[in-house]
Amino acid sequence: MDTPNRIKVNMPKTIAFLGPEGTYTDEACYLYAPEEHRIPFGSLGLVTSALEEGKVDEAVVPIENSLGGTVIEVVDYLVTSTKARINGEVLLPIDHCLITRRGVQLNEIRVVMSKQEALTQCRQFLSENLRYSEQIATTSTALAVTNLKEGDNRTAAIGPRRSADLAGLPVLVDGIQDRENNVTRFAILTSGGKPDKASNKTSIAFDFDSPDAPGLVYGALSPFADRGINLLKIESRPTGKGMGSYIFLLDFEGHINAPHVQEAISALKNHTATFKVLGTYPRARNISTR
Repeated sequence: MDTPNRIKVNMPKTIAFLGPEGTYTDEACYLYAPEEHRIPFGSLGLVTSALEEGKVDEAVVPIENSLGGTVIEVVDYLVTSTKARINGEVLLPIDHCLITRRGVQLNEIRVVMSKQEALTQCRQFLSENLRYSEQIATTSTALAVTNLKEGDNRTAAIGPRRSADLAGLPVLVDGIQDRENNVTRFAILTSGGKPDKASNKTSIAFDFDSPDAPGLVYGALSPFADRGINLLKIESRPTGKGMGSYIFLLDFEGHINAPHVQEAISALKNHTATFKVLGTYPRARNISTR
């Protein structure tokens, strides 16, 4: 009796993101993997725990904002995790929209709800157009938009266009943020596999045995300059081990396995106490939009 051919079915990946649906992280996750199974979690800690415990295949997390800087909770997780690595990135413009119930006019609004960061980033628009409106902080931009359904016509919310689309509500005014160059970099995290050979960006972390010794940073970075490796970002943050103890975060162009990169890494390790590769991945060249 012949055995029937088995049909191989590609199961969708499960991807964790900081929810609820309608947040900017949800937007980034949707742009990255519109056909995959995306799962919202209530905090960054829950997102990274789901990845660490193998409950999801990947996670999408904010790692850096052009105005607010590095997301410390995510970086600290990457430095201490024994499994997670960066596998990609998405650059998303933060385009704040004023969202209302249908038929509401600007002069009717008396309450504006949103996450405190969004209210702060739209300070000029609010002071010029809604100066007499009360501002109410919520836990997320998406929640502010969802709450509009239970509100009245005097209430508006600030959030991403995706949250308005999901709630079926109109955008009254878009692009109301004070600064146009507000972009968030989202990292795609995974806990398995190897980096693609086409990856062209690497992130590492390291610290020093004797942080007070002169010329340490120069000695650590000069091997990259000597080999023509372009450094994209360098920053430091406290290790928590005591005053003056810092861990350095470095992004540069190149695959971790490229010979000239390996030479630079080998020279760097001569100066470091701790060294870790946070990921090698394709560099995002363009800002993502729907």
